[in-house]
Order: sequence, then structure tokens, then C-alpha cells
Amino acid sequence: MPRTKIQTEQIRAESRAKIIATARRLFAERGFDGCNVSEIAQQAGMSQGNIYWHFPSKEAIFQAVLTEGFQAIGGTMAEAATHAGSGLEKFNRFLEAFLALTREPGGDEFVMIMLTFLGQGGTGKFAEFGISTEQLGSDYHQALNAIFAQGQADGSFCPDLVANLMTTFFFSFINGLMLMYPREWRDIPDEVIREALLRLLGGKQGEK
Repeated sequence: MPRTKIQTEQIRAESRAKIIATARRLFAERGFDGCNVSEIAQQAGMSQGNIYWHFPSKEAIFQAVLTEGFQAIGGTMAEAATHAGSGLEKFNRFLEAFLALTREPGGDEFVMIMLTFLGQGGTGKFAEFGISTEQLGSDYHQALNAIFAQGQADGSFCPDLVANLMTTFFFSFINGLMLMYPREWRDIPDEVIREALLRLLGGKQGEK
């Protein structure tokens, strides 16, 4: 019996996801220059022709890996921002989801790729693959700014700091921790990171 259109689309989606997952692992282990399409195909258990059916080049695969990773981070922010609760509750929800994302299989590989790229050429390196870190940063900033502004309005965050500055401090803390201590930071308990950030940002400690 021939496949239905839905079955065909599902198979294609699964193949594409497998290519991205395999490539993400190899890029994290070896770097962008350390692997080629042939190796990605071999590790994914596919022919090179199948790979090229989905992606025209290794660069396109890498762009898909980056896009998927950044979208996942943005998704945790959007979900937390629209969730019911105080600004502090939304921040805690985002932080918990973000830390889980960066430590789970796939997410930890994306973090390694991102940190390697930042170390090699800064944010400009991403532009080579069509990723605008300026736009991403703006979107992330706006989402967190809204959470912090709500927290200041409802009293769960200290009103002394400008929300935009709080967001800057947050990303400086997280990015600095990951970049300077790429292995050690993974062993720091989530609660320790949370309490350190609340002290830095003027959030009410001891509240969930």
C-alpha cells in the first residue's frame, strides 16, 4: 500500500530531525570544520543523497542547528512570559526551563557549539550563517524586560534597577558563567544559580 501524504511528510520530518540531531552532536564534538556531510550521513545512517535532499550544504545544516537551538531558548521565554503568576514566578519558570534545556541531550550540545563560536569570532561569527544575534538579543531582551517590569510592579523584584539593566546583568552572568567555566558550570545546582541571580537582580529570595 502506498504511503499517504501525511505519512510521507512525517517520514521527511523525522529524517530532517535525525540529520539535525546527528550534525549537532558532531559539530559539538569536532567543531564546524571538523566534520563533513559524508560523516554526518554515515552517523545518521543515511546516504549523502538523502542529506542533500533536505539540505543543499553543510552550511545549511549548521544554520538549521543554530536556528533550532535559538528558537528553543526563545520558546522558554515566551512560555514563561505568557504564564500566569507574578514576575518572580515567571522568572523562576523561565530559569528552570532554560537551565534544563541547556543541560539535556541536544541542548548541551547547542551550548557547546554556541560557546565555541563566541570564543572563535564573537557574535559576528553567527552572521556568516544567517543568524542575526542582534535581532535575537533584542527579542530576548524584550521578553525578559517585560518579566522584570512586571516583577517590579507587583513587588517581587526591587524597583531600584531599570528592567533593561536587569536583563543585561542576567545575560552577562549566564553567558560569563558558561563561557568562562564551560564544564564546571554544569555541576552547579540550579538553586544555587537561582539564588545568586536573585541577589544580583533584587528578587525576593526564598519565594518560588
